[in-house]
Amino acid sequence: MDEKYLLGIPEIDAQHEEISHLVSSLQGVITQKGQRHLVHQALKRLHQILVTHFTFEEAFMGMVSYDDLPQHKKMHKGVLNVFENYFDHPPEPADYEILGKMISDKVLGHVMEHDLKMTEAVKLYLSKNAKTRSETQRA
Repeated sequence: MDEKYLLGIPEIDAQHEEISHLVSSLQGVITQKGQRHLVHQALKRLHQILVTHFTFEEAFMGMVSYDDLPQHKKMHKGVLNVFENYFDHPPEPADYEILGKMISDKVLGHVMEHDLKMTEAVKLYLSKNAKTRSETQRA
């Protein structure tokens, strides 16, 4: 996985790595005309992983008192809506490449633009907790 998607939070980085792999797999089945019958299955798997990841990430952001959590949740919902729209109204196979690009842009763009912002809140949280632990140990 490209290092630009790594946040320095092991659990989330592992999830992002799996998501990146699934996005690549989706792109593969879309571009290989003989594998297009696997698009629905690939989308279902990616959707399942994203639901789990977003739930974990939102809980984590709550733990570190991330200020933009309400907005971040809305973005998660927007990403998931792309999948729900697909499941409700599957496009014609001729439109799979457009769908794949939109999903790739939404999912990986979300990580780059919004999840990276979270790292600052995490660093601040860890810094405060390390300072508090250090002060408690001295007392």
